[in-house]
Amino acid sequence: MGSIEGTNSGLTNPFDRQKDLVRLLTQNQRRIFSYIYTLVPDRHAAEDLLQETCMVICEKFAEFETGTDFVAWACQIAYWEIRAARQKFARAKVVFDQTVLDAVAEAAIEMSNEVSARHEALAKCLERLHPRDRELILTRYEPGGGVQAAAQRTGRSLVAAYKALTRIRKLLQDCVTHHLGAESTP
Repeated sequence: MGSIEGTNSGLTNPFDRQKDLVRLLTQNQRRIFSYIYTLVPDRHAAEDLLQETCMVICEKFAEFETGTDFVAWACQIAYWEIRAARQKFARAKVVFDQTVLDAVAEAAIEMSNEVSARHEALAKCLERLHPRDRELILTRYEPGGGVQAAAQRTGRSLVAAYKALTRIRKLLQDCVTHHLGAESTP
């Protein structure tokens, strides 16, 4: 996916702009939450901050410059929301000083881009798997899934499923590594 950019350059229709906002938020909410959760030690507080951040994004979306990186813009808003909420976290066991918070925030943005690239590479590598292997690995990692359920669904014994999963994980790891290495080569 790479950096998500606005695509409404020149549009003046407010309905189109609103659709763009919804699309960008929907596509990137997980990345924004990951960024917030990196900086906030409590998951529930991070979820609350995500909601507050989304509200501010909606209020300030008119200021978003089409063609720029939406995730970076949204994470900057999240950063300021986190700073404003830091007083709430002062009583928490783990409190970072501003220098540490700034360093972690910068690293989180960089990691967010890397994770996104890894997810894209993994999706492409999953597509290349034999359908039976893809079904095994997806069943294994779906919510509530397990090796036994994956083995049954693909008609394998439990031992064969464990062996196949080890082989498939290695294939996927090598494929993702190769894909990311190919992208970074000019």
